[in-house]
Amino acid sequence: MGVQHRRALYVLGGLCAILWPILSELVFYAATSALARGALGPAAPGMAGCATRLAQLAQVPGFLALEWGRAAVQFLLWPFLLAAFRFASQQGERDCAGLALGLGLLSIATTAISQAMNPSVTHALGQAYLDAAHEGEGAAILATLSALLQWHAGLNRMASLLYQACVALLGLALIRSHTWKARGWIGLVGAVLALPAKLPLGWSVPTNLIWTGLGYFVWPVSMGIGLLRQRQGGQRMC
Repeated sequence: MGVQHRRALYVLGGLCAILWPILSELVFYAATSALARGALGPAAPGMAGCATRLAQLAQVPGFLALEWGRAAVQFLLWPFLLAAFRFASQQGERDCAGLALGLGLLSIATTAISQAMNPSVTHALGQAYLDAAHEGEGAAILATLSALLQWHAGLNRMASLLYQACVALLGLALIRSHTWKARGWIGLVGAVLALPAKLPLGWSVPTNLIWTGLGYFVWPVSMGIGLLRQRQGGQRMC
């Protein structure tokens, strides 16, 4: 890869790294929360209430558009991870970075599939429950929705574990190469501390906060800033 192409990749990857957490976390949650408050009405408890709320949200085109948008935003990680792989490879850590890239791509695909399930399937099942012709049909739809939501939760957990492994390996690659060591430690420590959130250890709340802060915001933004600086050809060691 030529110098100009490499710098262009760093710029694209850096911009995507900064935009991804802002769009997928901050903007998405703020916008969907605002739309949901105006769309949701009273609902019964349990799975029936969940189906009712899904049906109510399906009537808000803006909400569905946001959910499709969040699924698409995950692909911003692709140029970022490719740029990070290229940078780590230049520092002599190609094997570690290559494994991280592969895990990251699997995480992107799994997350996109998981998030696309909401606007494409779960809302439709919620509406089907409200339109059920008789109680037996409604019960069957609720059972299907319950199983689907459990599978959805499993996909989310798998996607998070894949992303954590990707971040940890890229962090390790940077630490071993003595390049961007501070960013490497942020990624590695964040991934390790967040691991209990995906395991049945009862530490979900505090570790989720740590993981969201370090892995999903601080680390990609700091990496994005570092990649943008590489367009000048320098390599800051820190």
